[in-house]
Amino acid sequence: MVNLVCSCFAMVLFLSGCGWNDTPTRQNDFIPLTSIVITAVSPTIAAGTSTKLTATGNYSGQFTRDITDQVVWSSASPAVADFKYSTAPNRARVSGVTVGSAILTATLGSISSPGLTLTVSGATITGLTVTPASLTLAKGLTNPFTAAGTFSDSTTQDITFDVAWSSSDVTVATVSDDIASKGSAKAIAVGTATFTAAFGSKSGTAAVTVTEPVLQSIAVSPQAPSVLSISTASFTAIGTYSDGTTPDITALVSWGSSDTSSATISAGVAKALAQGTTSISATLGRVSGSSNLRVTGGNLTGISVYPPSPKPVKGTVSRITATGIFSNGTSRDLTGAVEWSSSDSARATVTSSGGTLAWLNALETTSSATITAKSGLITGTSTLAVTAPTVTSVAISPTSMALNVGTKSRYILIATFSDSTTQDVTANSTWATDSISRASVEDNDMATKGRVSGVSSGSATITATYGGKSVTAPVTVTARNIQTLNVSTLPTGFIAGTRVAFTATANYFDGTSMDVTENTTWTLDKQPYVAMFTDSLNQPGQVVAVDSGSATLTATFGSLTKTTTITVP
Repeated sequence: MVNLVCSCFAMVLFLSGCGWNDTPTRQNDFIPLTSIVITAVSPTIAAGTSTKLTATGNYSGQFTRDITDQVVWSSASPAVADFKYSTAPNRARVSGVTVGSAILTATLGSISSPGLTLTVSGATITGLTVTPASLTLAKGLTNPFTAAGTFSDSTTQDITFDVAWSSSDVTVATVSDDIASKGSAKAIAVGTATFTAAFGSKSGTAAVTVTEPVLQSIAVSPQAPSVLSISTASFTAIGTYSDGTTPDITALVSWGSSDTSSATISAGVAKALAQGTTSISATLGRVSGSSNLRVTGGNLTGISVYPPSPKPVKGTVSRITATGIFSNGTSRDLTGAVEWSSSDSARATVTSSGGTLAWLNALETTSSATITAKSGLITGTSTLAVTAPTVTSVAISPTSMALNVGTKSRYILIATFSDSTTQDVTANSTWATDSISRASVEDNDMATKGRVSGVSSGSATITATYGGKSVTAPVTVTARNIQTLNVSTLPTGFIAGTRVAFTATANYFDGTSMDVTENTTWTLDKQPYVAMFTDSLNQPGQVVAVDSGSATLTATFGSLTKTTTITVP
């Protein structure tokens, strides 16, 4: 039993000092070095040439290792053969100075090798060959060249280190004559050059042709993103070429998806179709790069179009939305993601304006037309009737507005028609203010018409006109000092695909409060695969969960900032 314990202990000591492949994992400090053996690539060299030595240490007969760069090298006859270089990897290179013999020794600590006899001959060079003799190299790439000498005593020797290297055109290709990288060539520019290796009276040449840079690798970004089903994700492909350049090659590569039921991709834009994971690949020639794409948020099971049965007035535009119903119990706005169509495009059409905004255009009267929102095989419909009554009156809602300097709010305009129907005609109306220095009103963009901004303290009157009918509403602007900023809390059950509309409320020192959601700057930290904004322009503060993790939502209004941690299980 004692012998077994001792044997195990000895084995632990042995393994801790050396790796499984006889390579030490740390400095050996318990098994002593007992001997050193020197070997030479060429034990006989011609004067003026050199050879590389290797020192191998034996540690008590238990293991050996290369200690070439640790030993101290010496020559008993430096006038015959000497170590000229003090830095690795050439410290172990010995040069023949003159004809004769020299005893070479390697020492580490108190251990020295037996002397190795190096013979320096008086042979003269008779021929020199460079390998490869010709080479085609893409711009930016490197390649080693070697030189072999044939001598008068019929010996051959690697003299790569001893020749003088040069290039006929260093603007095309260079070849190193530096002691640390002798014979190493680099392609600089498209063209041809001749490399020359010279030793004594002999020289050898190699022809080098430099071609256009070649693609070495492709990096696809983003790496491993998560996106919601029935949405898109943009990928880019960056190529690394042999000359070190890294251009955007998104438009040049061939894009592919390993699972087209989860996502397809074209021109770098992936369409996420159903839950799952797919590998997005970019290929150019024989070079490829990839990124995994995770699709979350459930599978689409239905689409609901709102309004379901509209009766728009001829010549008006009104908002229309599509809401997706998903297999994980969530629903979210797909207005900008679906394909819209009309059964009678001469009478009614839908125009998508990006984000979550689409407009129903009532062109001509009709008793029935079907608007369809489609994604894959899933559709939702709305049956409309375009009418042509006359407008009898218009009314602004709300009837008055109180703003703080620098804040915004919206008026909407409701028209009543001769058939007793009403319709929101805000986007079809003309808006004006009687004092732009106190309150401005937007009138150019259909999506923002009726939005009033407080400019300076005082009062202004906003006028809205539609169908020859006008109505006014007052705006009072006050310069209040904000005290606190509150942001609504995250509800429970915030799983992938859940949409939450956060609101921001400003509380002022005079005791008043105001919804400033539209006036607030909303940002999410660098966690785009945890949560994202649905549409920062048309739906400020609305966030949808994408994948598990945490992100920080920041609301900034004036000088105040409020943060909320968003956690998706």
